[in-house]
Amino acid sequence: MESAESPSQPEVSMNSGNAEEAVRPELTSEEKEAKENEWREELIKTEEEVNTLKQVLASKQKRVTDLRRLLGIGIVSKISKDVNQGISRLSESEVVMKANTALKTAGEKTSAAFSTVGKKLEDVKNSEFVKSFEEKVGHAYDSVKKSKSLFAISNGPAKVGGNKPAAAAAEVPPTESGEGAESTQ
Repeated sequence: MESAESPSQPEVSMNSGNAEEAVRPELTSEEKEAKENEWREELIKTEEEVNTLKQVLASKQKRVTDLRRLLGIGIVSKISKDVNQGISRLSESEVVMKANTALKTAGEKTSAAFSTVGKKLEDVKNSEFVKSFEEKVGHAYDSVKKSKSLFAISNGPAKVGGNKPAAAAAEVPPTESGEGAESTQ
């Protein structure tokens, strides 16, 4: 099955860099020249269209920039929007979802472990051994407290100001002349 060749598409030789050889060999030199002129005109027209489109695009881009400025949409808000979109995509990603699930599970297990430890400590606190121990420590404390108060009663009046009895502490110290003031008793 042979494809029908249209006269507007040139047959190009892959080994040749010469444009004249790219034109169909069955065309006469006048026809080849006419085709080349047609292509040159098309090239010029296409280049003009490309330049026109570049100018229109530049004009449209300038208008977009002006409209954004008028609306208060600057580069900072655009970057902020892009960052927020990125964060949103990231938070919805499978990796983050899995990490959140893992952290939630770990938190639940940790909470359960602390709850179990708390219950165990409560059980220990309520055990007979600890109650017996608390009771013995309480009795020992009470015994020490009683013996201290009995010791203070048996030693006489409480001492004020170090080694002096309370009566001696009430005396006025001697004056500069060397005479001591008499006690107020």
